[in-house]
Amino acid sequence: MIYGCFTVAGNNIRPPSVIPLSKSDPGLRFYPVSAEGFEGGYYLHDRLPLKKSDLYYQDEQSDLLVLFSGYIYNRREIKAYYNLDANDPEPVMAARMFMLEGPDFVRRLNGDFAIFIGQPALRRAYLFRDHMGIRPLAFHADSEILVFSSDLSNLCRRLSGGKAPVRDFLLGYFKYVNYTITPCESVQRVLPGHYLEFSGRGIRVTRYWQPEKIKTDHNLSYKVMLSELKALVDDAVAIRFDSRFNAGAHVSSGLDSSIVATLARRNYHGQDSFYGYSWSPSVFTPPDPAYDERDLVRSLCRKAGIEPLFSDITPHGFLDRVSDFYSNRGYFIEENTLDQAAGNGTNLIFSGWGGDEFISTGDRGIETDLLRRLNLRTYFRRNHIIPVKRFIKYFLRYTLLPAAGVLQRNVARSFADDARYLKRPFKRSDRRVLANFYFHTSRQQMHLRYLQFYHLQERCESWFVSGYRRGVEYRYPLLDMRIVEYMIRVPSILLCQTDYFRPLLRIIGEVWLPDDVRLNFSKIDPVYKEWWNELLRLSGLSLMEEAEQWQDNPDLSFIDFEKLKDDIALYRSDQYAIDGSVLFKALVYMKAVHRFTVEYHAG
Repeated sequence: MIYGCFTVAGNNIRPPSVIPLSKSDPGLRFYPVSAEGFEGGYYLHDRLPLKKSDLYYQDEQSDLLVLFSGYIYNRREIKAYYNLDANDPEPVMAARMFMLEGPDFVRRLNGDFAIFIGQPALRRAYLFRDHMGIRPLAFHADSEILVFSSDLSNLCRRLSGGKAPVRDFLLGYFKYVNYTITPCESVQRVLPGHYLEFSGRGIRVTRYWQPEKIKTDHNLSYKVMLSELKALVDDAVAIRFDSRFNAGAHVSSGLDSSIVATLARRNYHGQDSFYGYSWSPSVFTPPDPAYDERDLVRSLCRKAGIEPLFSDITPHGFLDRVSDFYSNRGYFIEENTLDQAAGNGTNLIFSGWGGDEFISTGDRGIETDLLRRLNLRTYFRRNHIIPVKRFIKYFLRYTLLPAAGVLQRNVARSFADDARYLKRPFKRSDRRVLANFYFHTSRQQMHLRYLQFYHLQERCESWFVSGYRRGVEYRYPLLDMRIVEYMIRVPSILLCQTDYFRPLLRIIGEVWLPDDVRLNFSKIDPVYKEWWNELLRLSGLSLMEEAEQWQDNPDLSFIDFEKLKDDIALYRSDQYAIDGSVLFKALVYMKAVHRFTVEYHAG
């Protein structure tokens, strides 16, 4: 985690004071760095096997100052291209590549990184963010000063000048907004695949990664595709192996996490205990669940040599996480995972996050591509005309509505539920943001819009900050840029060679996964779903008394408290007169956002 203030106005620099991370672990320590026109530094955690040289490098002779948060994974390629020492720390590699090629060196990296490179004598500085946006990086700039940080919330809090958080940032937990915005109007994110140059001439932003220029390869064969994707997935996990860490992985019955966890365990075969962290509850079981994902998790872990750990969060602990929303940004169950990881010595977690959007894509965009390419035989094999009603339903759902920009009825209804307690002027979601997730005219466009939607990056950012302050890092092999680029190249016809839903990982995972996991076609964990609803219910009931107090918070002026008050009264008088699940969820997230604003102003 890095922080700094760079000026082009000589040494008359007055950087904002560094703010310790909210409720940070006592093992987190800040190391200051000073140079001509620069004040800042970096954080190290006692539980992480990192040294100062892993985050900081300075070469006064070459007029270079480097702060590096993250990791470079394609060291062998870089060594061959630049004739560098592949064992050098990341900041040294970045400095030497920069000296050889200038800021365009970033195009050759495959990694998770946020980089600051300053040239004090030239009064010029750069900020770089990785292709996918795994590592967070935010900045504020005026004509003389550039301030940057890996910790968005605290940078915003320090630079807010006492102003309220940006309203749309808070509304984002009740409707769709532009998720690239920050709580402070004067603070911006460095967007994924971009770098920023700051000098006396101002700011220049360059987009160095342009996946939309990738063309579909209609000459690609099915056999070659499977072979190349299998090799890519295997390598994406392997290059993220780091013997300095004690690793674990997220586990579930899903293909993405299952394959990543299995391959990560193989790479860490010399590690005695390798824990698999599941969000499913350790003790809760609802009556007559459709199936129990925990059985599939145990099956996976037995085959892979992983020790499963299920969530042991309690209702009281859940409510505590809601109150700590400023730190966890709504990932209440993952906060419990971090507690478990810290307790058993895990400081690196492999995650399958991002698989759904790319390599394990299911059906979205495929039907439209088949029609466009006149692959009619395949289209009608997948979409039987008889019965006609079902054919029309599928045609509307997977082809016409996404292309026409029309939401499915059940999706629109869920939006109305989420926005139920917003005042009328604030209910409508941002149409451009909806398009990035729900609307498309091809599968390639769908993949590209997922990158723009920012949900992938938002989770990575939040987990990075909350994890780092506990001494835990994350790896996301399925968000390796090579996999993303490859899937953009793949023609949709190759995803239709079987009738499997989400076919690619299901096929290439045959050598890695037990069949009961590989051939599980459900994306829903009934036990977790019921448990989550029960946590919301118990928390919502306890928050009813407190809700009236939130009305005094001016930052929540967009909430219709009269409607909320009426529904609480109605629920108390007749529980069947109102959808309690909508009310409970709203109460939990109102409490969370309220707590965020309290912490924000406390800075």
